[in-house]
Amino acid sequence: MKNDFFADIAASGIQNLQAGLKEQEPQRLKEITLEFSDKDAAFQAAKKMDTKEELYEELERQKQYYEPFLKEMAPPIEELRIKKTLKEFQWRVGTKKDAADLMGVLKGEGNWEQITIPHYGEPRGVAVTYYRTEFYLDAGEIREGSLWAVFQGVDYKAHVFVNGCYLGSHEGFFAPFEFDFTRCAAEGLNSLAVMVENDYIHMGNVSEYNGLRYTGDKFYAATGLGYDEPAEGWHHCPPGMGIYQNAWIEKRSRLFLQDIFVRPLPDVGMAELWLEVYSCDVGFRDVEIRFSVYGQNFEETVFEEKRYLPMTSLEVGRGDTLTEAKVRAEKRYQAGIPMQVERGINYFRIPFEMDHARRWEPDTPWLYQCQVKLVDETGSICDTGKRQFGMRSFRMDEESEPKGKFYLNNRQIRLRGANTMGHEQQCVFHENWDQLLEDMLLAKVCNMNFLRLTQRPVQPQIYDYCDKIGLMIQTDLPMFAALRRNQFVEGIKQVQEMEHLIRAHPCCIIASYINEPMPNAHNKPHRNLERKELEGFFEAADIAIRIINPDRVVKHVDGDYEPPTKGYPDNHCYPCWYNGHGIDIGKLHKGYWMDVKEGWHYGCGEFGIEALEDVEVMQKYYPKAWLPEKGLTQASSIRQMPFPS
Repeated sequence: MKNDFFADIAASGIQNLQAGLKEQEPQRLKEITLEFSDKDAAFQAAKKMDTKEELYEELERQKQYYEPFLKEMAPPIEELRIKKTLKEFQWRVGTKKDAADLMGVLKGEGNWEQITIPHYGEPRGVAVTYYRTEFYLDAGEIREGSLWAVFQGVDYKAHVFVNGCYLGSHEGFFAPFEFDFTRCAAEGLNSLAVMVENDYIHMGNVSEYNGLRYTGDKFYAATGLGYDEPAEGWHHCPPGMGIYQNAWIEKRSRLFLQDIFVRPLPDVGMAELWLEVYSCDVGFRDVEIRFSVYGQNFEETVFEEKRYLPMTSLEVGRGDTLTEAKVRAEKRYQAGIPMQVERGINYFRIPFEMDHARRWEPDTPWLYQCQVKLVDETGSICDTGKRQFGMRSFRMDEESEPKGKFYLNNRQIRLRGANTMGHEQQCVFHENWDQLLEDMLLAKVCNMNFLRLTQRPVQPQIYDYCDKIGLMIQTDLPMFAALRRNQFVEGIKQVQEMEHLIRAHPCCIIASYINEPMPNAHNKPHRNLERKELEGFFEAADIAIRIINPDRVVKHVDGDYEPPTKGYPDNHCYPCWYNGHGIDIGKLHKGYWMDVKEGWHYGCGEFGIEALEDVEVMQKYYPKAWLPEKGLTQASSIRQMPFPS
């Protein structure tokens, strides 16, 4: 049997970096007797569910309760872009011959397998695969505007070509990206090719060719969506590769909205519209922004067609006092001197009132929708867009004693939840929306208000559903055990990409940077950052996040094996899985906890026990080599199975 990698992590123990950590003892609570024998008493004990039927009855009740919050009540917005979804691709694993003749690959020469995207699987480790498809453009589509190749997510490095012309590259599996191919477009048939590179991950993963564990430069932790191959793909950890989210070709104006984010400020009855406006051309252009806000899952028009003309902001010149600069800026504003957009991304922040707004809450997840029109200097609407948002605040108190209390809408809240392990990503992969809704609502059935999307950002559809059912979410940067020294800057880039992906969603309350950082740089200080250097990464990542979302609550580490770190402490505890891990189960049962820095609340980001699937599932899906010769019964299923480690 192979040695269990995760058991080795557990056996390595927790190394406290410095003094000041203290074992947490049980609180001495006052004994309170609750009278609930009387049917009219204030407290009534909830009935425990004992059967599958009772579970599904409660699930159906939850679906009916949240059904109104799933509705789309905002008026439709005119869509000015033309979108062509790409599904059918040719695919193959790259060879040495392909590397020597890339143009042949781009032209479609050689043997290919027909696949549809989303597509994900082997090979793992250092590998290259190619995807290729063709699409038509008519004369009108290439005559005006701009043309873009859009990808919601490619694992891991993507190099994109249209008609043999190199457009650009993107590293990182979870973030959307796009490239302008207007200059390469042709009337008639066009080709799109994507060269995808994989690598070993920072903490290392096993080669499918020789069984050895190698480390590499790939940002990836665990709990991926997996793929349909029993020995490795069915596990939640294999770092496969592929175009695993949707892709399309899109025709747009040459001036368009690249991103919309509404920053809620409910405590002052305000919100801010953060816009990213993109111009394809060198030069200066005047723009006007018109925006409306509606109830999304309830009927309300907050306001319509509010107009905003971007004006010059405060400028401080050499030798100016602040007062002089303010006077000059006010004169320029009164003179009507606009801020003109230039080539690339232009950023605007527009405050607006949201008095008496409905608050987003776990039990009443009211959502608003902001609709935006971008108007050019001729008065023509050149692009439109929309974004759902919730009016809620979430913060962590670092002033009171003990520190680390969480507040949702200024009300203290305790997060009760669990970790997800890829099932929700499979629902999106297969577009099984009913299953996704049920999976998320099962957390509500179990009296949870919170899920940790464990060790990776996920597809945007998952965040959309959690917005609508009021399920709070933690999203993790995909980093486990260690950070490669040469990937520090790439890590900061991916931190911003993660925040850019999640910041508009009211369900997203916490972000985290690394899972279980290991002592001594995971025993590879010649390749990975040591702990003091890793703390520097955390500080830089905090700055990177708050540039694009000042309100984000961050937990630096989930499951700290080398504490302490700045901010909220978190441990992982598996005494019933890996014997004696974290803290003895008897002490845990009595209310003790591991060593934690004083003056802070603390969390347990992971705990659990092992389990096998139902007998029916095993019989239907497991390879015959895994099953006993005489068949599988309920009794035999609890004995040791010959599963690969």
